[in-house]
Amino acid sequence: MQFIAKHTLVNRVAGMVALLSVCSIMPAVYADTEKAAGYATAAAVNTDEVDSSESSELTAQEASDEASAPLAKEKIIPWAWGNKWLQGTINRAGGDDEFDPADGIDWGYVPNPVYSSEKKLGLGLVVFGLFVADEESLNVENVKPSQIVFKGFGTTNGAKGFETNLRSLFRADAYRLNVDLEFADTPEVFYGLGIEPSQDEANELIYNHQGQNFQAHGLKRVFGDTFLGLGVRYHDNQAEDFRGANVGAATVLTDSTSVGITGHWLHDSRDHQDNPSKGWLLQFDYATFNESFASDTDFDQLEFRYSGYRPIDTFLNQRTATLAWQVQGHLSEGNVPWDRLSLLGGSRQLRGYEQGRYRGHQKVLAQVELRQPLTGRHGMVTWVGVGTLAEDISDLGEERWLPSIGVGYRLRIKEKINLRFDVGFGRSDKGVYVSVNEVF
Repeated sequence: MQFIAKHTLVNRVAGMVALLSVCSIMPAVYADTEKAAGYATAAAVNTDEVDSSESSELTAQEASDEASAPLAKEKIIPWAWGNKWLQGTINRAGGDDEFDPADGIDWGYVPNPVYSSEKKLGLGLVVFGLFVADEESLNVENVKPSQIVFKGFGTTNGAKGFETNLRSLFRADAYRLNVDLEFADTPEVFYGLGIEPSQDEANELIYNHQGQNFQAHGLKRVFGDTFLGLGVRYHDNQAEDFRGANVGAATVLTDSTSVGITGHWLHDSRDHQDNPSKGWLLQFDYATFNESFASDTDFDQLEFRYSGYRPIDTFLNQRTATLAWQVQGHLSEGNVPWDRLSLLGGSRQLRGYEQGRYRGHQKVLAQVELRQPLTGRHGMVTWVGVGTLAEDISDLGEERWLPSIGVGYRLRIKEKINLRFDVGFGRSDKGVYVSVNEVF
């Protein structure tokens, strides 16, 4: 396969402004002067009774200052008590914000509310663990931990799913192993290919998606921060129970099995795999699917991404923020089945758009995010992004660009692991997302 892409991504991207300053409630502590005077009188009388031989006695002002201390503790607003309760609850669930590499796998868990227009309201559970994979890595100063995450959910309309992700580093990060496994039984939408058809409600097709997806690849450090690797992919997906305005489009969503091998090149100078604060990543992933591997069709795909991270000072000058940016593309050639098409929308691709609505053979997107720590375990993010689709690589940039803007709240549940709540807004669409780890 040859990817010949000579295109210009020129459209203007709206500037990003910090949208909100959440959780910035300041505790108010004050003393009631009349009660303070009462405490002062009582304190003076008690002092005389206990020891009349004292050469010096507390003055009224000193007694008032002493009396104000218990008052101050009583008058702290509910935010402080709620924050204390929250931290205690997280600690009991294994999110004590500490990680000792010598302790084996450091487990934690957190409930995960789920909502989307298709899945409706539901509840999930996220179980996560930090660990160091081998003895050699234990001897490295400031070792980067490996991570394993299990996620499961169920919703009120019967949707359910399970997912596990492994990011493991071996021999002081000389080798890496990445594994992703997913089972899904959820309602989804299909509007066709491209931006314009997907904006027409007359093209809506709703279906139940059942799928099993697996991918794994290993990487070896070849020099500096550069890695090379090989991997495999297996995707088996079915669509059934069609309904909506465009039931005739169901003929496109046939049962699909795709089996392929992958090659990987990346340069990774980030200080952390899932929540970096500095460094950059440049990555190319190539996959070829062929009938000789038991795949239903022959096609090839190339995915590239560039991500950068930089610490910056903001209006909260005592807490350093992170400015993160990313450009990514997903390019395809051949007979690509519906479940392997490029997507815009969802919790990671372009927040603010319904997942599955915008699909195409070629995709590019860019996003910029400001990640601002607040007090304690709390933080916030704001972002702006833009993306588009095309049928051919040479046509990228000719269809309408979709903007994305939003704000999110972060709760640190473990060292470098955040529970994230994001609200994204797109053109005539919006989305609410709850997950673990940053988007990129």
